[in-house]
Amino acid sequence: MRRIAYLTGRSWRGRAMAPSALPTQEQPDHDLIVAAGAAHGLAFEQRYWDDAGLPGQGFDAAIIRSCWDYTERSAEFIACLDAHEAAGLKVFNNAAAVRWNARKTYLKSLGTLAIETVWTEKADTRAVAQAFDALDAAEIVLKPQIGAGSRNTLRLKRNAWSEADLFEAPPGPAMLQPYLSSIETEGERSLFWFGGGFAHAIRKAPNDGSWLANRRETTRFFADPPPLEARQTAEQARAFAPVDLLYARIDLVRGDDGGWRVIEIEAIEPYLFLAFAPEAAETFVRALAAALDGRGLDGSVLSQ
Repeated sequence: MRRIAYLTGRSWRGRAMAPSALPTQEQPDHDLIVAAGAAHGLAFEQRYWDDAGLPGQGFDAAIIRSCWDYTERSAEFIACLDAHEAAGLKVFNNAAAVRWNARKTYLKSLGTLAIETVWTEKADTRAVAQAFDALDAAEIVLKPQIGAGSRNTLRLKRNAWSEADLFEAPPGPAMLQPYLSSIETEGERSLFWFGGGFAHAIRKAPNDGSWLANRRETTRFFADPPPLEARQTAEQARAFAPVDLLYARIDLVRGDDGGWRVIEIEAIEPYLFLAFAPEAAETFVRALAAALDGRGLDGSVLSQ
């Protein structure tokens, strides 16, 4: 059996996590991956991502999973992955991909495939007022450039906001985007690729009265094949991401013009929603096994 470190964080939502514990929502994915791994000679063992001694523990590789505290320690996280790799431990996705993906400024490279965005180093009243004009939007969404789980994410209406509304704004570099009403009807689409092959897709629909599509308490999730146009947009966007990713999730919403816009490429620690497509756990594990052998799912030789 080849041993794989299943990397997780020391805390989740401000609560310390024991070495053997996982966030509740990660458990279904973990169980499916472990079961599929056993059939392919891969044994997964949970470890903290910041364990400096990890490379010396005999693992064949490490996979980044529920490291959901990394946004609070992003520089340390990347430095730690660099150190693991320098010591000879393969990490998926690798530190270079994580560095590219950690700050959402990578969306700039996608051009018109991505949702229109105004970038600012400080989310103050001036930046917000200018964003309304630059985006020509009746409503905008303000969120951090490095973040997860909709933390410090605000929805503001033109002529109906004040400086007090920015109390929970991102404390650091931020991004402002037009609010797209389709999130309340069609919701958000998440498409997954493992080892370069399309694996599955889900649709995330906020409950009535809500607009955030990634909070379990206010969102309904469905296994739902994506529209062809959404799949095509995601494939085009994937070409701008680092090559040879073990896994990637691309989130899209429909724009007011009917076209699809990428709002995120998640190549660090995406929740995989494998419970909605249990067969995709097999694809994930086969992709990992192939990557350990230096090959893609199609047998092609990988560069990493």
